[in-house]
Amino acid sequence: MRHKVKWWCSLSLVQHRTTVVFILFSLFPTLLGVYTQEHDINMPHQEVEFWARKIGNHIFHLSNAFALYNDIKDNFHSRDATLQENDGLQLVKEMASDVTNMMKFKVDAVNRIMNVAEEASLDKYKQDEAVDYFNAKRLNPSPDIPQEAIDDKNYRNLSLLSNSHFDGIPINESVSSVHVPTNVYAKAPDVINAIRWSGRLDRTFKSNYELDPTLSWQYFGSSTGFLRQYPASEWVMDEKDPDLYDARLRSWYIQAASSPKDMVILLDVSGSMTGLRKEIAIHVVLNILETLNENDFVNIFNFSTETTELVSCFNDSLVQANMENIGEFKKALKTIETKEIANFSKALIKAFELLQRSNSKYNKSGQGSQCNQAIMVVTDGAPDNYEKIFSTYNWPHFQVRVFTYLIGREEKKKRDLSWMACANKGYFVQVTTLAEVREQVLRYIPVMARPMVMYQEDHHHIWTGVYADIAHERHGHIVDPKQIEWLWEVREGKRQRDRTENYQKLQKLVKDSSSLTNIHALQDKWQVENFLRYGEFGLSSRSIARIKAAKMRKMRRQRLRRRDIQNFTLKPEVREKIKHEIEIMLKRRVKRDVLVLIPNRIHDYDLWKHHKRLLREQEKLEKWYEDIRMGRRGAPGLKEGYRLMTSVAVPVFDRKKTSTKTANLLGVAGTDVPIREIEKLVPPYKLGVNGYSFMVNSNGYVIYHPDLRPVHRESNAEFQDILKPNYNSVDFAEVELTDYENEARANDSELLEMAGWRDYYSKLRKELVEQNPAERMMNVKIHLDDMKRVVQRTQKYFAQKISGTPFSLGIAMPDGYGKYKVHGQIELTREIQDRRAGDVMDHFSTGNWSLHPDWVYCEYKYDQHQEDQSPEALIKEFLSRAQKPNWKWRSTRTRPPPDPIMNQAQHKRWKPSMGSDERKDNYYCDKDLVQSLLFDARATNVYSREVKIEDKIKDKNPVAIYIMLLSMGSQNFGITTAFVATRSGLTRWIDNPSESSSSNGNSKERHFMKVHNRAIDEVWYKRAVDYYKEDQDAYVYSVPFDAATRDPDEVLVTATRAIFVEENEYRMAPAAVVGVTIKHRKFVDFFKNETYKCPSYPSRDSSCKKAKTCESTSLNCYLLDDNGFIIASENEDDTGKFFGTLEGTIMESLVQSEVYKKIQVFDYQAVCLDTQEKNSMASILTTPIQTLKWFANWMMGNVFWVLVKTQLYTLWDPNEAWAYAQGQWDPNAAPTDEVTYSKGPINHQSTFGEYQEMFPDEAVITEESSGEGSGKYPEEDGSGREGSGEEEIALYEGILEYEVQDYLDGIPTEDTKRTESPDVVGDFPPLEKLKKKGYPIQLAYINKTHPRPCDKTVYLYKLQSKKLKQDGLYKPVKGKLSNCHTNGCGRPFSVQKVISTNLILVAVNSLCPCESRKVDIEPVEVEHNETTSCNRLLMQHYRKRPQSCVNYHPDEHEIKLCGGAGSLGPSSVALLTLLLAHIYNSMMQS
Repeated sequence: MRHKVKWWCSLSLVQHRTTVVFILFSLFPTLLGVYTQEHDINMPHQEVEFWARKIGNHIFHLSNAFALYNDIKDNFHSRDATLQENDGLQLVKEMASDVTNMMKFKVDAVNRIMNVAEEASLDKYKQDEAVDYFNAKRLNPSPDIPQEAIDDKNYRNLSLLSNSHFDGIPINESVSSVHVPTNVYAKAPDVINAIRWSGRLDRTFKSNYELDPTLSWQYFGSSTGFLRQYPASEWVMDEKDPDLYDARLRSWYIQAASSPKDMVILLDVSGSMTGLRKEIAIHVVLNILETLNENDFVNIFNFSTETTELVSCFNDSLVQANMENIGEFKKALKTIETKEIANFSKALIKAFELLQRSNSKYNKSGQGSQCNQAIMVVTDGAPDNYEKIFSTYNWPHFQVRVFTYLIGREEKKKRDLSWMACANKGYFVQVTTLAEVREQVLRYIPVMARPMVMYQEDHHHIWTGVYADIAHERHGHIVDPKQIEWLWEVREGKRQRDRTENYQKLQKLVKDSSSLTNIHALQDKWQVENFLRYGEFGLSSRSIARIKAAKMRKMRRQRLRRRDIQNFTLKPEVREKIKHEIEIMLKRRVKRDVLVLIPNRIHDYDLWKHHKRLLREQEKLEKWYEDIRMGRRGAPGLKEGYRLMTSVAVPVFDRKKTSTKTANLLGVAGTDVPIREIEKLVPPYKLGVNGYSFMVNSNGYVIYHPDLRPVHRESNAEFQDILKPNYNSVDFAEVELTDYENEARANDSELLEMAGWRDYYSKLRKELVEQNPAERMMNVKIHLDDMKRVVQRTQKYFAQKISGTPFSLGIAMPDGYGKYKVHGQIELTREIQDRRAGDVMDHFSTGNWSLHPDWVYCEYKYDQHQEDQSPEALIKEFLSRAQKPNWKWRSTRTRPPPDPIMNQAQHKRWKPSMGSDERKDNYYCDKDLVQSLLFDARATNVYSREVKIEDKIKDKNPVAIYIMLLSMGSQNFGITTAFVATRSGLTRWIDNPSESSSSNGNSKERHFMKVHNRAIDEVWYKRAVDYYKEDQDAYVYSVPFDAATRDPDEVLVTATRAIFVEENEYRMAPAAVVGVTIKHRKFVDFFKNETYKCPSYPSRDSSCKKAKTCESTSLNCYLLDDNGFIIASENEDDTGKFFGTLEGTIMESLVQSEVYKKIQVFDYQAVCLDTQEKNSMASILTTPIQTLKWFANWMMGNVFWVLVKTQLYTLWDPNEAWAYAQGQWDPNAAPTDEVTYSKGPINHQSTFGEYQEMFPDEAVITEESSGEGSGKYPEEDGSGREGSGEEEIALYEGILEYEVQDYLDGIPTEDTKRTESPDVVGDFPPLEKLKKKGYPIQLAYINKTHPRPCDKTVYLYKLQSKKLKQDGLYKPVKGKLSNCHTNGCGRPFSVQKVISTNLILVAVNSLCPCESRKVDIEPVEVEHNETTSCNRLLMQHYRKRPQSCVNYHPDEHEIKLCGGAGSLGPSSVALLTLLLAHIYNSMMQS
């Protein structure tokens, strides 16, 4: 028995062993593969750690030595720099007080204009008395204009001098100028009379400007339509551009002319409202919408048998009339359909009930104006007057005014509509033509103003929200912010024109292809498409990416250049000499504009000396005018080309006593307050780095904020810098991104407590709206570098009201280092008196230096005609003046305006009289800023042009000395510039002669420090200060995101490190940031040189195992910054890209390993582009009767010219007007073969398919027929069409991804193969047939796009440095992507922090062919369903209603004027005359 059991046990053991062997044998191939793989790819973790440490040590010591970090830091400490605590609440109170005083001056100025205007209107004039005024459109005629035209159009000469205070615009401070809109008849008696008496305002304008030299444009907008503006300037118009400006449609006029209003528009869409009636009705509604502002609430209802909301989201509610909501109404108006019979009863009851709910005393949300209420009825006739409904809902209190618009010429339908208006304190008009729509619509505004006018003495001044004008007053009026859509169409037209020109070139090339090196490109549809877009053949995807990036850089350089150029103004004596020379040349029949082109005709040496400068000025102005016409930013003296501003205005009443009771509004007086003038009173240096100020109005909308982005930056170069559709209604909750958000618009924090979709219990935002003093702390997310980097920070907020305005001023400062500020100053008077100190300017003796271009150190108050008013020139001048006797600081920037009860003697003491010399020399200086500047200049005065080696290695440790000596030898590191920027706005730098001389000589790029000269406002400064908490010894490295598209020799690496003044661990504040710029190519060479070595070998040789270095083909090595961007790699094309676009799976692993943190950021100011689908003109083809067609087009062109000039072009076929406005064809041009637009969006893929059907006998080789997988490019699904949304919103990151196959239009990579055939190459037939047929005209079309406000989101990344530490030391992170391929292999990787930097070294094995997902950082639209999309539009934050509301006067019923029929009045006559005159002139010219 014993043996049997033993045998059984042995048998069992054998069986078990056999099973194990069998299993092992079956798994052997896999295990062997894994073992072999792991053996071959044994990751060099120790080597990576060694490389990272060595690289970090080398660049740290080298950067420290060249930047002289220790010297500068020691100077700050040894010069007795101390720390002072920032009292945020006290600081914001002082700033708010300064702003309040400045605002009071503006209010007093408009009040004086108002008083004089009301008095002047009472004067009596003879009707036939001549009117003397300067027409802004008829100033200083060009020599090209015939004398007959000059006399006929009443041109006048007026001396205009460029003035820096008015953005360099040539002005005349002695008089005002008058602008009369195109739709206003300038010779109408009421217009002439108002121009006559308003001439008395000139003295008041001048007096105001002398009293307050910070005043901007002053103006009086008349209810008759003209604008009188001071100072006088020329209103330059391009003949192709419509004069769309009408002062009565500006927000300052509308808000001042009447109190806020709730309005319901009832639009008749019954079956009779068709054809021209429908178009007129839509245009009436559009013009009504143009008269609303953010304090108004509105809804539009279509009514026929049923009454429905025009926008379904706005169900049974009134919505705020901001630009986004108005845009929704406009979009919906394009889709209305007429049908059935109008039911007025349902419509009127619906309107009254909605207004009653809005006006309820229980409405505590701030929604609805609860002031004026109006119903606007737009119809072609009513069958009854519906007296019963009005008596039930509106009588006897008449809370709702009724305005009726009768569309059409039928006199029989007037009675009932006229009764509705007259019986309900409204107004009735009959609109018969498109030309009179605007004038008829504007008639309702004086009616709404009647109660206010009748009270006479109560003039409430108003403040507008923020709005944008282009730098020049004349051009700013052209591009009214409400005409953004028109400007977008202009850009689309330019895009179409460029493609059309390339199409015509293509047609010529196909007929004569001798100039082409590769004629097969004419038959390749992808090459043809690239040619149509970029005008060149043979472009690779890389070349295309570089072309697009170059366009963007060109625009960026253009903005910077124009921002920095100071406005050139000649001295009076020189100007007189030039004027004399001009007169001599004109007598010799030499054109005035040739003056600067013929230097040998300028006899005077002073004039000749200015020749080159004049030439540059002329070129600058020509480009400026073109940019203004196209809406680009970058006009002289501005940040954005658009100047953001608010305005204060007050109504002007008619005080005449007449036998018939009237209440006439004469107009509105106002003045602009540029936002930059407010920002001057809130100096950034007081807030410190990463601190900022902001302003919010009573609607919660931002007036200014560092994250307010009013213009397109997401778009490509063609569409950048156009105002966004909702730029002036950006809520405070949309720019402060709290760290609690996990989904779009779900903000629940100290900023905003949400209750559903409303926030009646808000915190910080509500305190700002209520204008209460506030002190809060919030955790926020700050995005940098065009939303590519993110910082999480705790900030303290302080707020204070601006008295007399609806605004609250707030400041935000970082918690921690923002609690304190560095205090270090040199007392200027003592420094001057101390003979041992030497000249004050000696502190600026070493290196190059510049000051923050937007900060005010010293400034002249009155004389705006100083030459070369750069900050550097001014500080030199004032420091020189300070050393003379009787120097005074005069640093009081604002003071309260004079009290009205002051007697004459008191007023004289308040404003002492000044002679011309005293006025010219009147200035002020910011004492704290200037003396801090002197302290910083002394502390940073270390950049000697000759630095000895002994000085650099002095007091250095042996490692630093070794690195310094090594770098000065053959292995130069490539440092080009060392620089320092300080808290006072000072930037100093010195170039390394051995590097900069070879690189900057032929460089097209401006010097790095001349571009990035904004000190604490530069991104590299902010990042260095923020990173100081992470690692006090670290330099922060960065490269341009578009580095891969630049010339490699011009790409620079920037390294910066912060200098803090510290008293202990908790009391510290940043004083400066030092840094160096390094040639990227040499930086990469150094990176390769180090990572291609084994730690055990001093140099690369055969004995080193290459498999364990980055030189191995199995190992890819990268240097990544703290946001995941590639600083250096073995492939220079990777530079600047986000690591996730190359190694998305590895990037996700780094997030899982807590190397990087993934942070979601929302963009609530984003814009998405929708493709328009609209009809367009028929093609103009060459036929035997081409001349007749050309004549017809010529006639229609003249008609369209008038339509465009009068803003009616959008109501014909929009595409026809759009095409003409863009210059696609000229009515006076000779007949040519033109291309126009097709119906609907263009699908170029289908176009090529249809083209191939023209040759049915030809075979086209496809992927299936050829059997080659790469023989045909991927099918397009529309994403590759010109103008598609993906292209328009592409940022730099998208541009750089030229290797991705789905790049926009599907452009392939260079190595993509094609199969060829003797008969057909690519996608087109043989050249012989191609020459006969030509290319299909559809190829010349673009897809028009339209901007739409939307929400976007993006995930950004932040390095978690602390996670990489173990026991206080940085240790490698070892990871592996397991089983990422079918053969079971994986991809191990190693990560090591580079010491004393913000970089990590990543080594990734590349043997396993794993598929890597793409991780992008491009913002994508937040997908809203129908419910959430409506909620977004209806989300109504808490607001505070305007305090002023005048909507009732007991005697208003005595006014019997309530409207009449429209007729062919002066405005229509003017339009008809204009049309006939233009046609006549065109015929004479041709």
